[in-house]
Amino acid sequence: MFDRSKLISLATFALSAAACAGGQIGDRPSGGAGNGAVAGSSGGAGSSGVPVVPPGGDPNGVLGGTTTPPAAVFVPGGSSLRRLTVAQYRNSVRDLLGAAITVPSDLEADTALDGFASIGAARVPLSAIATEQFETAALALAHQALSNTATRVAFVGCTPAGTTDDVCARAFVTRFGRRVWRRELAADEITRYATVATSASTMLKDFWGGLEYGLAGLLESPHFLYREELGTPDPADATRSLFSGYELASRLSFLVVNSTPDDALLDAAKAGKLATPAGLGAEAQRLLALPAAHDALGNFFTELYQLDDLDSLPQSAMAFPQLTPTLGASMRGETLHVLDDLVFGGAQDFRGLFDTTTTYANAELAKVYGLSGITGTTLQKVTLPANGPRVGFLGQASFLARGSHADSGSPTRRGKFIREVLLCTAVPSAPPDVNTTFPVDVPGAAPTTTRQKLETHRTAGSSCAVCHSVMDPIGLGLENFDGIGAYRTTEAGQAIDASGSLDGVDFTDARGLAAALKNHKNLASCVARGLLRYTIAHIETTGEQPVVDALAQQFVHDGYQFRSLIASVVASASFRYTGAPQ
Repeated sequence: MFDRSKLISLATFALSAAACAGGQIGDRPSGGAGNGAVAGSSGGAGSSGVPVVPPGGDPNGVLGGTTTPPAAVFVPGGSSLRRLTVAQYRNSVRDLLGAAITVPSDLEADTALDGFASIGAARVPLSAIATEQFETAALALAHQALSNTATRVAFVGCTPAGTTDDVCARAFVTRFGRRVWRRELAADEITRYATVATSASTMLKDFWGGLEYGLAGLLESPHFLYREELGTPDPADATRSLFSGYELASRLSFLVVNSTPDDALLDAAKAGKLATPAGLGAEAQRLLALPAAHDALGNFFTELYQLDDLDSLPQSAMAFPQLTPTLGASMRGETLHVLDDLVFGGAQDFRGLFDTTTTYANAELAKVYGLSGITGTTLQKVTLPANGPRVGFLGQASFLARGSHADSGSPTRRGKFIREVLLCTAVPSAPPDVNTTFPVDVPGAAPTTTRQKLETHRTAGSSCAVCHSVMDPIGLGLENFDGIGAYRTTEAGQAIDASGSLDGVDFTDARGLAAALKNHKNLASCVARGLLRYTIAHIETTGEQPVVDALAQQFVHDGYQFRSLIASVVASASFRYTGAPQ
């Protein structure tokens, strides 16, 4: 008989061991090769000669025939620990343990801050509930992985010599621990988890049952649950830190495939191949060719364009009979399919998002769009009428329905989204005493259009006009689309006037608005800013603005190809250097 209380103590020890193994989380194991540190760079426009764009970029030279002034000084923003997002956790577990693994579905939801779950993951601490969930999950996942007699020998990489086998346990912890923690384990860390496994095996008289506790400890460790990308002091410049090869492997993998690094990437880190922008770029291109890159970029666009909101549409089924329980998911799928084509369909101009007539629809979306001949639930590639009113993202129900009320569309909400999300322009906050009551039709009087109501609202007081003047003239260009995204030509018995203006460019309808947006001077920098924020998990500091500017210039120079933008972000100074930990 074994002492169950001792086994429970071993499990508790295993699940908390990494907090003190090798020092506190974020410390580097002493000794050993394979950190793959990035050497300091020379030349360029940074505060210490750090190039803010990749080699071949031209932030201070000539772009399109115009000489630009020298870039402002680059100063890296601070770094911080950030926990894995739910998607990153699930992807990592499946990549580590196998696609057949069932990952718990009751994990605490991410908290998005400033639009991104990655920023929330860097600023919101792990709750007590989430900690318990990860502990329970680690034990359950380890049991799944090691109780399958058909696969466990291949998974562990050795056949145990008996009910205990410290050599086999140690080899597994050494090899697999690197995958789980995204770096080499120090000698004392290997000993700690191998000892847990061997001690539990002795009590249980079962090698596999004992190894479950060692594996669970690795999966519960903060070294797995948190991304330790803090950098080490740069010997070339005491004002900044540089990321090690393993840290860069983690940053690159979670950006491009939204999961833990594979063995090839960790090997490249150990060999020092990520020490240059060229080496990082080569691995980025390899990862972009993997199927997981499609889902990862879909995750980015879902957060950027707030597509998760479509799971809880505000529309009333009484006002919009097209509404179904799955319509929001179909809307999101349409937009993500179009974006996937733009990113992975060759050298395409990303601005095609706003004027493409190619989209995807199934039966329920076809009902909204008035398309015939489309049946079933699967999204099918369709071509909209060349001269029709609906084009691009602004004509997609994902955008139109999200920016609506329960019973009507909202020019203000749609205009606000374009301003803030697509152009990165701040909209003034409403004064605390502003009257937000929207005008309603007087009983017995002739009904009025939304445009007429908004004009009344704007003139009701100067406090309303300040905010609405920067949103309504944009959103009114989409008035031909109702609150669910269906096309219409009249409202309140009157022909719809869909004219408007976007920063001095007048238009008469949604197609004109799409053209004005596609050619807006802020578009490139806004897309670049969004990708950089998603990557570095914080709002760019003043010192990082030169990187945003350089990325935008390079994006334009590369013909607005989104995959080129990813490569530029990976090679940028903000990706490779950091300030003091926060």
